[in-house]
Amino acid sequence: MSSQEDNTKYLQVQTPHYKFEMKITKKEELYYYFSVGDDKMPSLEGVIRLEDKYNRVRLTEIRALQLCSEEDINQGYLNAHTFGKEVLDAVVFLIHSQFPSVKTIELTDRTYLPYKSDTYNSLDLLTYSIALYKKTWYEERLGAYILPKEKHEEYRQQVEEYASKDTKDKLPFFHIYHEIQMNNVFARDIIWTNMEMYEKMYEESDTLPEFFQKLSKLIKLKERCLFFKGWLDSLVNSKVDVIREWHFDIYPKVKIIKDIK
Repeated sequence: MSSQEDNTKYLQVQTPHYKFEMKITKKEELYYYFSVGDDKMPSLEGVIRLEDKYNRVRLTEIRALQLCSEEDINQGYLNAHTFGKEVLDAVVFLIHSQFPSVKTIELTDRTYLPYKSDTYNSLDLLTYSIALYKKTWYEERLGAYILPKEKHEEYRQQVEEYASKDTKDKLPFFHIYHEIQMNNVFARDIIWTNMEMYEKMYEESDTLPEFFQKLSKLIKLKERCLFFKGWLDSLVNSKVDVIREWHFDIYPKVKIIKDIK
């Protein structure tokens, strides 16, 4: 058996609603690779790098691919449970059980949804989530935050301003269509076929997130990546300084105050 095989463990994980296998490989001291799903196309993979084994873990290269993310987007962003959330909960539980002194986890949010496994034609879930729901997936599901605190407050202020009625009222529909026209031929052709309907839907929406949620429901799930690619990123980035470095705390915090006799 090779040293690589010696350093690899396979875990059968049962969460409240799902059952899956997790592969964990120790690459070097304080450095671990994990994946869920098929090796060639994992539904979620990442790296656990213990920058300080006593208090901090950094997750990098977390990528929620189609098999993992499709359900989250299709059935509702704010569902009580999703596969993506329960997989990440299992990873957090594993970290906490093996390194109980760790209180905070850092991550780089590069989650995306590819079109037919094509990473080039992928939908950036971070900007998509901000555009439609005013929060990233990690903010909503894990209470993630940006450090320092002042930077997080500035980010939240920008998001609220982007999502305000005032911003939408100052932004005519032709501006949205111009963004689409300049960045996405596929989306341009869809809008062009029924321009009057989409413009009416825009005028009847109070905010940009409200309009984008309505728009998302009209687009077939398997076409959503191609439709929103490019132009939605451009619009969100023009209004919000998008941050990809996040932190979240491990809960619950338990402290023994008296031993049970």
